[in-house]
Order: sequence, then structure tokens, then C-alpha cells
Amino acid sequence: MKTKLLSLLMFAFISWSVNAQTQLWGTSFNGGVNSQGTIFTADASGNNFHTVYNFVNATGAMPVGRMCLANNGALYGCTDLGGFGDSCVCYRYDITTGTFTNIHDLFQNTALGWENWSGMMSASDGNLYGLCAMGGANGGGALFKIDITNGDTYTDIFNFTAVNGADPYGELVQLSDGKLYGMTMAGGANNVGVIFSFDPATSTYTKLYVFDPTTGGSPKYGKLLQGADGKLYGLTSTGGANAYGVIFSFDLNTGNYSDLYDFDGTHGSAPLGSLVQAANGMLYGMTQTGGSNGLGVVFGFNLATNGYSDLLDFNGTNGSSPQRSLTVSSTGMLFGTTNAGGASGQGVAFSYDVNTNTYTKLADFSSTTTGANPDCDVIEGPGPATVGIASLSTSSISIFPNPAANFINVTNSNKDEVISFTDVLGRELATIKTAALTKTTVDISEYPAVFFARTNSGTVQKIVRK
Repeated sequence: MKTKLLSLLMFAFISWSVNAQTQLWGTSFNGGVNSQGTIFTADASGNNFHTVYNFVNATGAMPVGRMCLANNGALYGCTDLGGFGDSCVCYRYDITTGTFTNIHDLFQNTALGWENWSGMMSASDGNLYGLCAMGGANGGGALFKIDITNGDTYTDIFNFTAVNGADPYGELVQLSDGKLYGMTMAGGANNVGVIFSFDPATSTYTKLYVFDPTTGGSPKYGKLLQGADGKLYGLTSTGGANAYGVIFSFDLNTGNYSDLYDFDGTHGSAPLGSLVQAANGMLYGMTQTGGSNGLGVVFGFNLATNGYSDLLDFNGTNGSSPQRSLTVSSTGMLFGTTNAGGASGQGVAFSYDVNTNTYTKLADFSSTTTGANPDCDVIEGPGPATVGIASLSTSSISIFPNPAANFINVTNSNKDEVISFTDVLGRELATIKTAALTKTTVDISEYPAVFFARTNSGTVQKIVRK
């Protein structure tokens, strides 16, 4: 008994405590120590924007698009320059250690795809998927996969053509049917792009709709949004009645496309990113140009009435020329960046409260501080972890092995504890109760690659599933 209790105490002594508070993350295209861009972060409310990584040309420079939080807890993204041939890399940034890794040089073999402009998305199979606007076997771009469980291996899995759609600059989204959906900027019968689906299980590509410039064409950096009504919604950067782009819907059940709103310049023009849907059911987005100052707008769209509202006109001081999309945070607040404007003329980060229609400038980007000219979406993710030894007085719990394959053992050396398992965003996976001097085996085969065990005593342990 003494030996068993001593072992339990030793396991408790070596338990790791990790702080995984939610934060905001993004990248700047320029600026930073090397003038080649930065990774920045701030707290969940948008305070304390600061740089955590400065890009270096040798391993990737001038990041673009949305970083992706993978289920191994790391951030993944792409750069426009740097690496082999000074042209495009895919990278991984470890939030816990601050380690940056160039995982693939796209320019090293352009026949597999080249020029990713919008990053990647994490799919239900654990892989990352993204789009290259150029290269590929046919020169029209490629759809690729990164296997994060197999050394971040890059694979070109589909090649675009002028017929089936070409030059995909935007992002993919996965729906409940497991398929990936996206858009191209060119190709198709009218050479202004298509809407497509790709089934990763069968490698089947389907062209769903061919854009017509009279009702919208050439969607750029954005992705499709599946609304609460099940329809897909999106933005085109050109086309429509005024040639300034449109808001559209696409019904997957019927194949019907509807031009819902034609941008008119006065109230915004040339939206380059995506739509988001807030808890109030409204769609929100930004345009790069137009509005009362010609510098872009934040807009809302009411699906119930097809009513468009120009909510904020960028004026330079509060930002200008947003390139990307808004993000709906877990608190319901909208966050975004502009590529220019602000105190230094190098862009701003901002929030928009949909309940009060209040715009707040959170940070002015500057080459010497957080970097300059953000060309990104802001995302939510865990904060940089602080790792240390949990004291015996703090926790009676130990968890082993770690890393683990399909099962972990939870031992309790002292008192009853309730343990909740959460993913990297704090979403609960399961809760168990353990009694003193007991061992509980937990099946983690369906858990993400990185998750956390949180006790009611206040300690947190990071667990890696191998």
C-alpha cells in the first residue's frame, strides 16, 4: 500500500499545468523586426495586441489569409514569399513553444500547386485542406491536403482546369455531408469562376454552378457560408448590375443561384472576403472600396427582408481597404482588420458590436510594433501556454501515459475530484468524477490530437493523443 501511494504521489508531482486561455490571432503582411511580416495575438476582448513571431525570408515571408487552428493545437498558414525561390511556403506555428516550422515550399514543385492566398481549413478527418491559385498539373491551380499526423505531408489531390474552374484564391468549407465546398475566380464557361464541391473520401470533384458576370463573378479570397436556413451564401468581387460585385445565395437542394444584392459603389464595392452570420441571423461583411469615402465599408444584410445596410464607412483614421473577412467570436463580437489606414497608415484591428452597432478601433498597426498591412482574418485560439509543475497541495490527480494512443489512466491520490476534458478552444468533450485512491481508464480514441484535463481544484493538464 505504501509503495502504491508513493507512486500515486510521484505521478501527481509531475503533472503539468497549462494555461489555455482563448486569444485572438492573426498575421501582418509587412513590418516587424525583419520587415517581412509578423504573427500577432491579443486577448479575447481585443486588448494587448502584440507580436509573437517575426517572419524570416529563408523560411517564409509576408503571410496571407487566415491561419488555421488544427486539432493538434498548432496554427497553420501560408506566406506569399520566402522559402525556396522566395515564393510561398506552408508553415506551422506551435502556440505552446513559439516554434515556427516551414513545412512545405510550394515553389519547389509548382506542378503540385503554387500561390496559396487564403490558408487552410481543418477537416473532420483531421487533415488540412487548401487551394493554390496557380500551378498544378494544368496550370489552373490545385486543391491540396496536409496530413498533420504524418509529418505535415503535402499532397496535391485535385488539379483545376479552365473548363472545371481555375484560379481558386479563396478558402474551402466542409459541410455535414463531409464534402469540401469552394469557389474559383476564373474558368468555367464565362471565365469568371465556378462553385464546386470535392469529396475527400472518393476524390470526386463536382462543378455545381458557373458564375455569370451579369449576376456576379470572380469571387476572390472568401469562402462559402452555410446559413441557418441551409443555403450557401457568398460574395463576388465583380459582376452584378453595377459590376461592383454581389451578395448571392446558392441552394444545394435545387441548384438555384440567386443574386440577392448588387453593390453600387456608394454603399460599398468590390468585397474580397466572406460573409459571416451573427447570432441575430444577420449576415455581415466588408468591401475593399466604395462607401462615402471610397475606402470600403462594414455592411449588414437581413435575409428576412433582403435589406442591405451600410453600417460603417472607413475614413482612413478608422482604417481603410479591408482585404479579408470578419470573424464572429465566441462572445458574439465581430473582429476584423484593414490593410491600410489608422494612425500609421498601415492598417488597424477593430471590433464591431452587432447589438449596439458600435465600431471600436483596437490597434493601429505599425512596422515597429505589431507589423504592418494585415492581409488576414482574425481567428480565436488558445493563448500561449505556460507550463510548470503542479504542487501536491494543488492537485491530487495524475494522468498517464502522455502522449497516449487510445486510453489514458487517471489516478487520484487524495480526495474526490471532478475532471472535465476540453478541446483547445475550451469546448467540453467529457466529464468524469474520480474518488480518492482510485484509477479510472478513459477512452480518448475519438478526442482531438491535443486536449486538456481540468480539475475542480484549478489545475489544467495538456494531453497529446498520438
